[in-house]
Amino acid sequence: MQKNRYLEIDFVRGIAIILMVISNFVTDLKYFLGYSENLLFWSIFALFVASMFIFISGVSFNISFSKKVASNNLNYKNYFIRFTKLFTIAILITIITGSFLTSGTIYFGIIHFLAISGIFGIIFYRFKKMNLFFAFIFLIIGFLFNGNVLDTPYLLIFGIMPRNFYTLDYFPIFPWFGIYLLGMNFSEKYYKNGVSRYSFEIFKNKFFNKICFLGQNTLFIYIIHQPILVGLLILKYGIFSKIAL
Repeated sequence: MQKNRYLEIDFVRGIAIILMVISNFVTDLKYFLGYSENLLFWSIFALFVASMFIFISGVSFNISFSKKVASNNLNYKNYFIRFTKLFTIAILITIITGSFLTSGTIYFGIIHFLAISGIFGIIFYRFKKMNLFFAFIFLIIGFLFNGNVLDTPYLLIFGIMPRNFYTLDYFPIFPWFGIYLLGMNFSEKYYKNGVSRYSFEIFKNKFFNKICFLGQNTLFIYIIHQPILVGLLILKYGIFSKIAL
């Protein structure tokens, strides 16, 4: 278990990545096998899981950034490196889904979003508790943009889609950065200067530690889980009709 971490944050992130794997597996079943049962439930489930994951990402970012500011150890180069790493992975996801799937290319999925949010987070950090106000602005604009279409792909990042647009993973800045800001605002209240107001000794329990371990490796799990799930579906059902060969 890594030191100098808040295990409760790792635990929630661990639960979030488990739920995300489940949600994405249902998406795979729908895409490859035409699964159509309880779709309303699974749509709500997917929104909940994504919100949970993005919220805790905002919390984590604010804690990390606050610690560096408080210790006078802030190095923007590290954030640029993180952005570069995440965005490189995101571009590879776009290339792979565009090359190997017959439809549903991921142009701005959750990894694209988290890469951009890490930069936006630096900008919005200075607003502290005001981020609660900005969060609702992003959410409201996202609601207003929902369903709007323009015949250009260049506004996808903002939540405005071209006609007949279909993708397997889509997290535009509006409204999702609003959820990220809610996480930052929560952190500002309960982890002032990156220091927790509470102690959660229960998360040192062996069972919770295992979940925390998953929470500390969410990026790796996210990268490998879809190839594994799709590989299992190929072995079991074929599903070659949705794969561009």
